[in-house]
Amino acid sequence: MLLPPGAPELPQALVFDLDGTIVDTETPEFEAIRSVWGEHGLAYTVEQFERVIGTATGAGAWIDELERAVGSSVDRDAARVIHRAVHTRLTDALRPRDGVMRIIDEALVAGVPLGIASNSPRWWVLARVEAAGLVEAFATIVSVDDSSVPKPDPAPYREACAALGADPTRSVAFEDSATGVRSARAAGLYTVACAGPLTLGHDLSAAHRVITSHTEITLAELGSALRG
Repeated sequence: MLLPPGAPELPQALVFDLDGTIVDTETPEFEAIRSVWGEHGLAYTVEQFERVIGTATGAGAWIDELERAVGSSVDRDAARVIHRAVHTRLTDALRPRDGVMRIIDEALVAGVPLGIASNSPRWWVLARVEAAGLVEAFATIVSVDDSSVPKPDPAPYREACAALGADPTRSVAFEDSATGVRSARAAGLYTVACAGPLTLGHDLSAAHRVITSHTEITLAELGSALRG
């Protein structure tokens, strides 16, 4: 892309985490698990959930944890029915987080390619991208099914940048978890961290910039940060 004389330098690519960054899918998952635990007279805490946010933990790990807490096996089919009902109801109501669509629109207008690097399965990423109306926005998606090694390894971000033809050190990552920040920083990307409701307890200080809302940052500012 040729820039007019005096135009600010732009990032070579923007790579987004999905869950908790583009959309707050973490709250529906937490509430769904909490509902199942409540059926067994137990409390599932934010602190428990925070420990697995951003990791590639198996989808059934929360049931294993529930059985350990109960001290015996549980009706897994019944647990999944309750989980699915709550999760579907809350997920269907999701909208992109404040400011995310503006950053994506700015990048698309400027010709900056976009990618996703996620520890979630590919089917889940594609479903959320489609629900948000962003199917055409992202030139590459690196899910846990696609990456050679999941986060916190730098592989997902390096592989996303490679697919976009971008230098990681001239690109920007958007994250919401400590695991994701470690991955993006290790891959060499300028890392912006914006905690979601369920990652407020994460230490995101390793990010180059920590914000409370994506409305606080613009594409031009990111270009300036990279130049600096």
